[in-house]
Amino acid sequence: MTILLAYDGKPNSEKALDYSIRHSVNYSEPLYILTVVSKDQMDPEDPDESVQEYMESAQRKAASQGAIVHTIVEVGKPDETVIEVAGLYKCDTIIVGRSGRSSLDRLFLGSVSNYVVKNADCTVIVVSGDSSED
Repeated sequence: MTILLAYDGKPNSEKALDYSIRHSVNYSEPLYILTVVSKDQMDPEDPDESVQEYMESAQRKAASQGAIVHTIVEVGKPDETVIEVAGLYKCDTIIVGRSGRSSLDRLFLGSVSNYVVKNADCTVIVVSGDSSED
């Protein structure tokens, strides 16, 4: 069994990271931490250091708590890429954080977590933040 965490280093995905680590350790399942970035962030000539920093931090945190952890950085559209990577690594569970956007924003802009829930072929866990963040 494998777990895929869709991660972007923001507060809501930090809560999902904590949940993913506990899940990985409790069930002795490998944890794949995926971040999906734009082409601007991953220009080989001028990479965005913040992406590398938050991914290394997440990997250290997971490993220090006993998780078998791998990190993946992909360039693309986040919602579709999460589904593609989950299939590639034969993940049994995808964990995503709920965005802090309002219901109206999600209606017009969509939501990665909504897309993943509707399109994944495996279990999806959406980790929610405090209700005050909505």
